[in-house]
Amino acid sequence: MQLEEYFEVFAPDDIRIKGHRIGIEDVINYHLKAYTSQQILQELPSLNLLSQYARTPEKPLG
Repeated sequence: MQLEEYFEVFAPDDIRIKGHRIGIEDVINYHLKAYTSQQILQELPSLNLLSQYARTPEKPLG
């Protein structure tokens, strides 16, 4: 996995998910609040599960 496939760096403090206006800090903040991947998708529905797993250490559902 190449980071450039998933992120766009606009500035050192402005890193966004490629193709979205969602910053990685948004996903990280939900993860730190113990949201599951499914809950994050409910909050950020424009993300897909595959792109989300590229950013979170959570184990795949199964």
